Amino acid sequence: MNTARMLKRRKIMMPYLMVLPTIMIVFGVLGYAIMIALKDSFFKYPLLSFNAKGTFVGFDNYIKLFMDPHFQNAVGKTFTFVFASVAIAMIFSFTLALSIYQLKEKARIFRTLTLIPYLISGVAAAIMWRFLFNGEVGFVNHLIRSLGGDPVFWLSNRSLALMVVTLTNVWKMFPMSTMLLLAGLQVIDPDIYDAATVDGSNWFHTFFRITLPLLGTYLASSMIWLTFGSFNMFDIIYPLTEGGPNRATEVMALYMYNLAFKELDFSGGSSVMILLLILNLSFSVFYTRVFKNKT
Repeated sequence: MNTARMLKRRKIMMPYLMVLPTIMIVFGVLGYAIMIALKDSFFKYPLLSFNAKGTFVGFDNYIKLFMDPHFQNAVGKTFTFVFASVAIAMIFSFTLALSIYQLKEKARIFRTLTLIPYLISGVAAAIMWRFLFNGEVGFVNHLIRSLGGDPVFWLSNRSLALMVVTLTNVWKMFPMSTMLLLAGLQVIDPDIYDAATVDGSNWFHTFFRITLPLLGTYLASSMIWLTFGSFNMFDIIYPLTEGGPNRATEVMALYMYNLAFKELDFSGGSSVMILLLILNLSFSVFYTRVFKNKT
């Protein structure tokens, strides 16, 4: 009896022990950075001061941020960018995942091709899309001219620039969410679909009453991935627009960079980082709770 109990306990604990080293490394690296940023967000460090410890200012850095109209603009652009990216990417991901799932074994080459955008660096992706939407020699404007239309200066228009940035982000990130959803589809027992067909269930009812509920965990993981990546997106936006025109695409991650490395306000940059962390954690908790009872 004791041996059986020990074997059962070992079976339960083994997965946690296997991932423990990775968790320790991740939390060791990220945890240190987060603690330093949290501390710095409550201090002020004058550049020409010899006071290396800085001056404790409490929540002054956060108050200053929320009073800054540029930060308010960055928050608004961030939520627009994130919500649009997640919504569009989820539609693309679901459509592609269902298509690949229907192809079964023939889909191996398509699974590989789907991952190509994700494997390309963000800077390279930004350069590609900047060339596509260039106002003078861009491929998109070339198509518009060939159809008799006038060229559009995409990246010089406030609304259109944000649209291009969003589409670029979706193109870069949706492959991973597609693979997550495809993995969820592949673990659903096909007999469930056969039973639903025998009971007379049509595609609509099967999708919303069987597929979606059984994909709860994978939906949450996919949306967490897209939301986290979009909130922290920098390497696509900076090479593509640098936050322009006139701060039209300056999201919080880019605002944090400009504040810390252009204005040399490292305390303010640390405060933005903590706010981004809170937003990411909040949405992660929200997604896991929303889909908790649907798995």
